[in-house]
Amino acid sequence: MLLLTFLATSLCGQDFLGLPERSAPFMDRGLNLYLVIPSFMISSPSNINRFLVENGYPHIPRGSLNYGLGGSYRWNRIEVSADGAFGNQVITNPFTGSELLRRPFTGNLNLNYILFRWDYMTIGPFIGYSFTETDLIVSKFSTDDDFYSLLANPSTTVKINHLSDGIIAGFSVAVQGLRQEATGIFRLKFAYRIPFDEGLAWESNFSNFTRTPLDNFPYFFIQFEMGVGANWKKGDPWMDKF
Repeated sequence: MLLLTFLATSLCGQDFLGLPERSAPFMDRGLNLYLVIPSFMISSPSNINRFLVENGYPHIPRGSLNYGLGGSYRWNRIEVSADGAFGNQVITNPFTGSELLRRPFTGNLNLNYILFRWDYMTIGPFIGYSFTETDLIVSKFSTDDDFYSLLANPSTTVKINHLSDGIIAGFSVAVQGLRQEATGIFRLKFAYRIPFDEGLAWESNFSNFTRTPLDNFPYFFIQFEMGVGANWKKGDPWMDKF
């Protein structure tokens, strides 16, 4: 997918780099497809970290790198975008022979407003909804050397999950051509998520435990997006051109 994006971007490179006529108007419609490569998130410390460390497991790190896909539709200066990104982190503790595996999925639905626009740059704020579904697997070394006994008593691994969401607000800086029919797009986003709840409990599909610490995971993120876009004027038969 990365290769296809680079090829598509290079195909419209001449149009993207060639300066258009300054008299050409900004096109009032646009559609973008992009890769999230990557999104760097820094969240608040998890409230279960103390219990993990006390029991010999690694703690949940605050930072993570996520990769995904997204798209947006623009109507003049207003742009609606949606993207999703996956992460995969493995943390080990060699002293206790334990391991922590975290797999978060974060989805964002944003409403952007282009506050400033030039030939090849746009800047504007955005606000939206963000949710994160986190799967967490913690494992310890087992002294049981019998295969069937280990399967009968799989007490060395625990899998739990957590859902958090909130309002996301920030601003973005994009390099793109809004006077052209075809263009590449490179966007950098900065934002912060404000949780809806004071904290939600951790859950498990394999246990009905109670009394878990609560987490809400407010976070700050920096996200880089790269892709291709199409612009057209209202009423143009643009579908015949792409």
